[in-house]
Amino acid sequence: MIPKLELIVTQGPYSSFVRDVAAANLVCGIRLNTIMPVKEGRLREKLDELRSAAAPKTLWVDLKARQLRVVAFANTPYTAVTISHRFRVNLPATVFFDNGRITGQLADIDGHQLIIENYTGRMIGPGESVNIPDDSLEYLEPDVLTPLDQVYVELCKQLGIRHFMLSYVESAADITALRALAPGCEIMAKIENQKGLRHLPAICRAADHVMAARGDLYTEVALPHLIGQALEQIISQSGFTAVVASRLFESLLRHPVPSCPDMMDALYLLALGYRRFMIGDDICFQRDVLFRALRIFTALAKLPPPRVAGEND
Repeated sequence: MIPKLELIVTQGPYSSFVRDVAAANLVCGIRLNTIMPVKEGRLREKLDELRSAAAPKTLWVDLKARQLRVVAFANTPYTAVTISHRFRVNLPATVFFDNGRITGQLADIDGHQLIIENYTGRMIGPGESVNIPDDSLEYLEPDVLTPLDQVYVELCKQLGIRHFMLSYVESAADITALRALAPGCEIMAKIENQKGLRHLPAICRAADHVMAARGDLYTEVALPHLIGQALEQIISQSGFTAVVASRLFESLLRHPVPSCPDMMDALYLLALGYRRFMIGDDICFQRDVLFRALRIFTALAKLPPPRVAGEND
């Protein structure tokens, strides 16, 4: 039986309309992206507020793990780019910013700083993703969870929050490491690079849920047209419980009616079999834009399910 359509919606720690979002019929959960800032000393309070506002829906706390992020403004090539993790990689290597729309060549690494050449683009800001899709990339930190991740896990345990998303999962060992810190937790493994895809069967067995996190995955696959193959692989191995996320209805930021490519994208995902969607950061910060997207998903939920190949043949 094909399940009904469900949505997980991103909301910030200071959002004023979380309760309205959680009350929407298709919404089954609220996601907190832990990269979003919270005033020092108020993290526990904000987590508790979000949990209360999301109830009775699930609050998912998205731990960033090994996701590479910019941590300070950089005017490349005149300044180095300071990032969240130390790593080594065979040089030179291609580095991507802005969801793959801006590229440069990584010439050298100085601790947390990337020295980049052949870069043409805007100033790079804190919180932005950095993608280096190279098999030689190796993280130097011993723990998969960042210090901030570990703070979130401890506070969640105190508050009885037990649902976590884990970014950039590359092996079943990543899931095991989080379960060791939070026994009894429910984990959604975000597949965001080629290593995650290669270890997908073991990850599916270890995690409670799997997400095709297209924001980074699209940039990380070897060639852009392979994203379709990756999405098929994820849902075929994890079934209807798989969640697909990111890049959904971004055209609503510019126009009240979604673009044709955005609508075709959603219909394609439904045809692949996805019934659980996560609406990411971009369209969730403005209430009107977000609720336009929710209305579109409500209309999509009323469509008859696609015919399964071989059914009634």
